[in-house]
Amino acid sequence: MVSKGYFENDFQNYSIDNPCPFIDDTNKISDKFRSKLINFKNEKLLHLTSKLKKDLLRDGTVYTGSAGLALSYLIFSLNKNEICDETLQEALNFVDINNLKGRRISFLCGDAGPLAIAAIISYKLGTKKPASLPEYQDLVQRIINLSTLINESPDELLYGKVGYLYALLFVNKYISDKKGVPGNHIEKVITSIIKSGKQFSREMKSESPLLWQWHDKIYLGSAHGIAGILYILLQARSYINATEIRSFIKPTLDWLMNQRFSSGNFPSSLNSSSGDRLVQWCHGAPGFIPLCLLAYQVFNEEKYLNIAIQAGEVIWQRGLCAKGYSICHGVSGNAYAFLQLYQVTKKPDHLYRACCFMEWCAVERPGTELHRPDRPASLFEGLLGRVYLAADIINPLEAKFPAFCL
Repeated sequence: MVSKGYFENDFQNYSIDNPCPFIDDTNKISDKFRSKLINFKNEKLLHLTSKLKKDLLRDGTVYTGSAGLALSYLIFSLNKNEICDETLQEALNFVDINNLKGRRISFLCGDAGPLAIAAIISYKLGTKKPASLPEYQDLVQRIINLSTLINESPDELLYGKVGYLYALLFVNKYISDKKGVPGNHIEKVITSIIKSGKQFSREMKSESPLLWQWHDKIYLGSAHGIAGILYILLQARSYINATEIRSFIKPTLDWLMNQRFSSGNFPSSLNSSSGDRLVQWCHGAPGFIPLCLLAYQVFNEEKYLNIAIQAGEVIWQRGLCAKGYSICHGVSGNAYAFLQLYQVTKKPDHLYRACCFMEWCAVERPGTELHRPDRPASLFEGLLGRVYLAADIINPLEAKFPAFCL
């Protein structure tokens, strides 16, 4: 039964006294469920690369286009014990760095994503790379050169500076030995983001020392808002002065936590008229959980963990979105919130809940996707997101929300 934008959750609550089809008695993914996930991944990946290939190739971005599949292949390869050159070569079939438009700076919806993916593949393949693929140093330089777009870019994740910052951090995670992006370049990008936040806060006379807007709204969530900006900044904290963290980032984080509803969910934007309605990664509790968990680890304050756990209860109750199964605004993205809670708490009930949501996405019961996505094959809106989750959840302690968690 669907109600208020979500389906009622009929899954039983986790109990150690009841047999569970998803996790075994050692609190790991059961062999039976693992086999189902592998079969689902392989079957749907074949479908994507054959029947839906044209849809993926309509644009070259990570969010809705071919670079999303390239990223998937790259991560599938990197997650194995040994780098799989064949998988990296396959990824190159879906990353187009020759027709970039030079208009957007971000990883998800701009040029930085395809360039970062190509740079890492070039670095990992080394002498085995095809002659048509530039040297990784040249690709890294192209990413650095995108900084000319900073002044005309928004601050948020999908299209803006924080999306660019993620690309820089992503490159440096996989291109080692100081061969990636120079630290002073990363610091300049961070300075621009924080400066913008300070300036807009002063203009608005806000209680929050940092404030950002997108399309004339003060969004709070991960995709366009403050939660996403703070999360990427905290992941980049080694490049940030401790005083900035203490005097600006943490007070902004605490202000943001105070905006939540009594239910534990968060508004999509400041003074939003939509109320306590959206429970999805882009707007609502699921996108705040990684921020709260990282804040708990960075600042060692229990309140952030408690907020994350309360947000998890919101997702368990209202997270089977009627919109469908997507990473961005559907059930796959919500499953990641439970995986993140499991990684920090190690409590099996969170892993069980993630598996329940994964099963919901895999079974595709009739009538459980009321809004067919505009890009049904894509990573953030379509089937590829479910494939990515299925591959990721098999090793739940290593799972990372794509293009967001480093």
